[in-house]
Amino acid sequence: MLFVTLIALLLFVLSGYALWRVINADPRSMWLGVWTLFMLFFAAISITMILVQLGSTGIFAFAMIFALFLAIFLFLSVFFDLAVVYYSWQVWRKEHHTLPNLLLPLLFLGLMIFNMIDAMMQHAPAWLAALFIFARVMELYFMLIFVIFLVSAIVYAAVTRKRESDYYVVLGAGLVNGETVGKLLGNRIKAATDAAQRRFDATGVYPTIVFSGGKGGDEKVSEAQAMRDYAVATLNYPADKTLLEDQSRTTRENMRFSRDIISKATGKIDPEFVYFTSEYHVFRAGLQARRFDVLAQGRGGNTPFYYRIPAFIREYIAVLNMHRRLHMAVTALAFVVAVVMMIATFFVK
Repeated sequence: MLFVTLIALLLFVLSGYALWRVINADPRSMWLGVWTLFMLFFAAISITMILVQLGSTGIFAFAMIFALFLAIFLFLSVFFDLAVVYYSWQVWRKEHHTLPNLLLPLLFLGLMIFNMIDAMMQHAPAWLAALFIFARVMELYFMLIFVIFLVSAIVYAAVTRKRESDYYVVLGAGLVNGETVGKLLGNRIKAATDAAQRRFDATGVYPTIVFSGGKGGDEKVSEAQAMRDYAVATLNYPADKTLLEDQSRTTRENMRFSRDIISKATGKIDPEFVYFTSEYHVFRAGLQARRFDVLAQGRGGNTPFYYRIPAFIREYIAVLNMHRRLHMAVTALAFVVAVVMMIATFFVK
C-alpha cells in the first residue's frame, strides 16, 4: 500500500513538472489540460491511498469525499446541459435571431433526450444495444476532449493574464450597423487600453496598440478604424500610440498582418506581442497563432455571462475542426467496432 502511495506521489510530481515545462516552453497547447488533469488525478490517488492507510476513519472520510464529488459531478453535468440550452436561447433572443444560434441548444437537448432513452433501454435488442454503446463511447470521447480544452483554456488564461509587450494587438469583430463598436468588441479594446494605462503608470511609456480588422462587405468602415476611433474618442488613448491593420478577414490574417506591421516598426523578423480578444476566444486564438508560427500570447476582455457559455462551446467545436482528421479517424474506428459487434449479435446466442 505504501509503495502504491509513493508511486502515485511520484507521478503527481512528474506530471506537475511536465505542466511546468509546457507553461515555460509555450502554453499555447492542449497539453496544458492533459498534464493538469494528470496532476489532479494522481493527487486524488495519493490522498485516497493516504486516507486508506489511516484505517477505518480514513476509509469513511474517503467514501464521504467520493460521494460528495460524484454528487457534484452529476449536478454540474445536468446544470451544464441546461445552462447551454438556456444561455444559447438568451444569445438568440438578445443578439441575433439566426438558425446557427439555435443549433447549439437543439444539439444539447438532443443529447439529453438520448441519455434519457439510453437509461430506459434495459431490455433493448443486442444489436441496438451495440449501437448505443458506440454512441456512449463517442459521447465520452468528445466530453473528455472538451474537459481537456476547458482546463487548458483556464490554465492558459491564468498564466498569460499579466503578459506584457511593447505592442498590443486588438483582434477585430463585426461592427454594429456596419460602423459602430459593439459591447463585446468594446470590451476587447477597453481591456487593451486598461492594460496599456497600467503599463504607462509603471514605466512611463505607452505600448503601441495595433487595431486589426478589415472592412466586411456590409461594413461602412474597417473594423480597425472603428476600433481606433473608439479607443481615442471614448477611452482617451493617445492616437500617436496606435497603428491600423485594416486588411485582415480572419484570425489567421489578424495575426500575420499585425506581425508584419510590428516587424516593420521594430525591424525584428519575428516580433513578440500580446493580443487582446474576448475571454472565450483567447485560447483558440493562441492555438491558431502557434499554428501560424506567430509569437503572440493572449489576454481577454470581459464577456457577458449569458454569451460566454455558448460562445465557448462554439470555440470547442472550432478546435475540434482544427484536428478533424484525428477525430474522424477515432469516430470511424469506433463505428467499425460497433458494426462488428452488431453483426456478431446475430450469430451469438
